[in-house]
Amino acid sequence: MKIPKLNRFRIALGAGILLTVLIVGGLGWAFVQQVSLAEELRGEVRQLEHAVATQEAKQRYLTATLTYVHTDAYVEEWAREEARMAQPGEVVIIPLVEGGAPQPLSTPESPPEAGEPVLDDDSPFWVVWWEALVGSE
Repeated sequence: MKIPKLNRFRIALGAGILLTVLIVGGLGWAFVQQVSLAEELRGEVRQLEHAVATQEAKQRYLTATLTYVHTDAYVEEWAREEARMAQPGEVVIIPLVEGGAPQPLSTPESPPEAGEPVLDDDSPFWVVWWEALVGSE
């Protein structure tokens, strides 16, 4: 059995085809990577454009608010709403809370009877004991 002799032309042709396939494959892979990167960057651009638009709207609102704050209308609104002020000749009316008449904050206590010690609720415990043992002056 004879081993066939390789033809130099076939070897060169095979190497050329292999080299061409590797170059085209590498270029195709690089192209796919670039398309993927471009799509990712487009997503970031959309996100940043949205953030810029939001901040521009916030800036317009703050600028309008600053302009309004420097007017006499704002000062008058603040004086009426926040400070409860009125112009001469006007009467400020403060509505009561719904649900009827206001309740008193605390109920008055009955006066102590004769001989009963008068103690503060804020007195230290030893003062209360001393006055209970000795009596109040």
